[in-house]
Amino acid sequence: MASPVKDYRQEAAIAQKRRAEAIAAYFTPPKVEESQLPNNLTEYALKSGYYTPEELEIIQTDAEDILAKIANRTWKSLTVTKAFAKAAAYAQELTNCLTEILFTEGFERAQYLDDYLEKTGKTVGPLHGLPISLKDCMVTAPHPSSVGLAALANQPTDKDTLLVTLLRDLGAVFYVKTNIPVAMMMSETINNVFGETRNALHKALSCGGSSGGEGALIAFKGSPLGIGTDIGGSIRIPAAWSYMYGLKPSFGRFPAYGTRSGIPGQEFILAVNGPMSTSLKTLQLYSEAVLGEKHAPWTRDHKVVPIPWRKNVIQPPGRKLRFGIISDHDNMVHGHPPVERALQMTRKALEAQGHEVIDWKPDGHVEIIDHIIEAFHTFGGTAIIDHTSAYGEPVFPSMKGFEAAAKAGEKELGPTKLRNMTIKRNTLQQAYTERWTNSAVDGKGPVDGIIQAVAPQAAPRLGGTQHNLHLGYTGVWNYLDAASCTFPVTFADKNIDKPRDLATFQAISDRDRWIQEDYDPELYHGAPVSLQCAGRRLEEEKVLEMVEVISNALKQAK
Repeated sequence: MASPVKDYRQEAAIAQKRRAEAIAAYFTPPKVEESQLPNNLTEYALKSGYYTPEELEIIQTDAEDILAKIANRTWKSLTVTKAFAKAAAYAQELTNCLTEILFTEGFERAQYLDDYLEKTGKTVGPLHGLPISLKDCMVTAPHPSSVGLAALANQPTDKDTLLVTLLRDLGAVFYVKTNIPVAMMMSETINNVFGETRNALHKALSCGGSSGGEGALIAFKGSPLGIGTDIGGSIRIPAAWSYMYGLKPSFGRFPAYGTRSGIPGQEFILAVNGPMSTSLKTLQLYSEAVLGEKHAPWTRDHKVVPIPWRKNVIQPPGRKLRFGIISDHDNMVHGHPPVERALQMTRKALEAQGHEVIDWKPDGHVEIIDHIIEAFHTFGGTAIIDHTSAYGEPVFPSMKGFEAAAKAGEKELGPTKLRNMTIKRNTLQQAYTERWTNSAVDGKGPVDGIIQAVAPQAAPRLGGTQHNLHLGYTGVWNYLDAASCTFPVTFADKNIDKPRDLATFQAISDRDRWIQEDYDPELYHGAPVSLQCAGRRLEEEKVLEMVEVISNALKQAK
């Protein structure tokens, strides 16, 4: 690797100055002493007096109701966009969740849409006037898309990501882009350009990654709907740790062309994009809009499958479902006590509604996770480290595997190794498919979905995954290209979620023990606890319908 020829700190200073000036041009959020802030930054901001009563109403309204009020002219898109932009500015002050600021063009776009509606009496599309936040990798030319790399932090772009173009055609308004980890390859959000993002619902905890900026912003009420990406858990981890819904679709369901990647050209494990929101209906609304036949994304992106969004796919309506549940560990790591309690709550709630819940053994998960980590390091080593080393960027502990792979060189990645990796992947995928199909018993069909935690922790302490990273709970579904969606369950409670007796605890591995030793009921008190439900490949509609069933069962159990 070449010696550094540029300084990442200079690139970071330029990018941060650009961000600060773009915010200051419109808003001046109050400065607050850190010692005066409670853990829940969202609640603090809502009660701070920063917002007007109208702004408070707007930012606490779900996307579906916002769209209705814009369409019937109760609200202007410009008013709504300014309210969320103002919230985003405060979210940046308290969580450090933003990268690029698009306020000027966002306000101009919102005004245009208001004028269009006023003149024609019609909306331009199903997302008319709705502010949508974008993960940094979604290119909005000419703004940079750094993906957490100093080398790209100040480089202009010249062509929008295809999804950005499609969403604009549907009526969306873009106003901010959100923070990510280096090359989007960590499960917490920190990089050497924009710094670390923290959890809006618990300031001592991580917001997750790699779509962590989205999670923090949405949880702060700074966005009604955000777009993230997922290659190993990058939508679901931030969504879960910020107590919201996040859909990881199968590859080819949503258009992905033109999205900036941290490992360009890598398609051994397929990256996807999907919506994140505190409202499940918002995910359904978004999916129906993007996959409508009018704009037909499969005619605009070669890799999108031609399947329009379907409704009421669970038939007959109201039938009782069969769920598998992984309730304690994945043969690698146990969950923390609040996570295991959430799994028990979910099981009990579903059974009370007459659904069947069976134990699902995590057979094959160890092999799958070992292989996905090998693939990330094999394909991502030089792709990432060549960028970081050129600017003298320090490598974060959880990315040392990429550094080691880069130092080893690519001489071993020849046609034979690639063929063998592909054969192994296909074999493991097929074995899991057959196992799922063979779960049909006694005249009952296969399990409809599989419920699992998203991570061992409810949400870990800041920096907590740098040395104890475990992607086993999410990465398995990326490897299998399964659809999966998170759902909120509860919050960690120090009075209920007592630590294990480590003297008698049977740890599966050193990492399992280290993660359990990290559990502190005082620190984690109030941490969001969410789970995920995975379905089969290209079953996004069914997954969201199953999550609706689960969420309703949990509400009725309270």
